[in-house]
Amino acid sequence: MNGAKIRIKVGSMELEYEGDPSFLTGGIEALLLTMGDLAGKAPEEVNPQTDTAVQSLPINGTSNNTDVVGEQYSFSTNTIAAHLEAKTGPELVICAMAQLELVQGKSTSDRAAILAEMKNATTYYKENMSKNMTQALTSLTRSKRINLTTKDSYALSANEKKKVEGKVAEVR
Repeated sequence: MNGAKIRIKVGSMELEYEGDPSFLTGGIEALLLTMGDLAGKAPEEVNPQTDTAVQSLPINGTSNNTDVVGEQYSFSTNTIAAHLEAKTGPELVICAMAQLELVQGKSTSDRAAILAEMKNATTYYKENMSKNMTQALTSLTRSKRINLTTKDSYALSANEKKKVEGKVAEVR
């Protein structure tokens, strides 16, 4: 093993290490215990549901720096709409669903959840979008941008999700 790279986040504390892997075998357990103790004493972290980007990476003990074990986004629907340049109701539906799926981790969302998330995008939401919701969902389903998974339950299509993830990744 040439080297190791690790990033650990416990509460509001974050540690990143890159170097000799012997550190990982000798002191990682003690470090985790210490960070856990300190996290219990540290003040609570500010709510990440703001318009700022947060990326957290779990432990990655491989020597290949291109291996990312996982990532998580923390963006508001307003932020997603800004970066996707949402101008219409259907575009805001996509942004709301992206927030529900990428940030909140939901696999599907019903009409009420999508509408509620659209209303959270106060910069972009207009009252007539609620009245045109059926038409927006129908057109997005027909164009295969979203999937109707069960009655009144929707999910981003694989292609749309990949496209949105690419745009959101540019925010960092």
